[in-house]
Amino acid sequence: MRWPKIILGKKTAIVLVLGVMGMLVVSVFWHGSTAVVSPLEDRYVVMLDPGHGGYDPGAVSSQGVYEKEINLQIAHKVKEMLRPSGIVVFLTREEDSDYVPNGVTGKTTKKKIDLNHRIEMANQEKANVFVSLHVNATAKGQNSGAETFYHYKSESGKRLAELIQQELIKISGMNRRIAKPGDFYVIKNTKMPAVIVEVGYLSSTKEQTKLQQTWYQEQLSRAIAKGISNYFSTHP
Repeated sequence: MRWPKIILGKKTAIVLVLGVMGMLVVSVFWHGSTAVVSPLEDRYVVMLDPGHGGYDPGAVSSQGVYEKEINLQIAHKVKEMLRPSGIVVFLTREEDSDYVPNGVTGKTTKKKIDLNHRIEMANQEKANVFVSLHVNATAKGQNSGAETFYHYKSESGKRLAELIQQELIKISGMNRRIAKPGDFYVIKNTKMPAVIVEVGYLSSTKEQTKLQQTWYQEQLSRAIAKGISNYFSTHP
């Protein structure tokens, strides 16, 4: 089965092109809430994975905010910000949905079915990178800030995570964490560089308020989109 492709159209881009010793150097500018990125020479495919969805809300804040909703909102914004580059973008889900057939029971079984479908989407479409979007939470609610994880056996995944995290920590007030290795199911079983981006903590009262705000989601999305673009610029 093929999933419908979202081939993003062209937008006006602010591009500075310099010829340096026969090499093409492209400067990328970020304007307002939209990432203004020059068209890339090669065709790249990005699979964005808004974590959870459908039966699975993910983390739920003390104010009743669902992680799955924030994940999806940010995924759509990242897609929009990658638009000018000509990148082909897929989302593993476009709405509040999951891939568990009716009648399936058992938390572990349902989760594995859902994750396997998302992994298969990325593998079948031969995505160049897989970026799974999540929001973290802890019992005590003391942590805050964004974190990016890569599979410990993937050097290219590590570089992608580093480039995304480097942009995230530029956001005002963001904790200056570094990219970290992990052994999470989705980044272990995809066939391309894959990362999990935890955009913040719903368990933090202050941060959960920001995570619901459009202006803050745009800052996070811009950082993620720029990190992805930077990866393609350095890993053609």
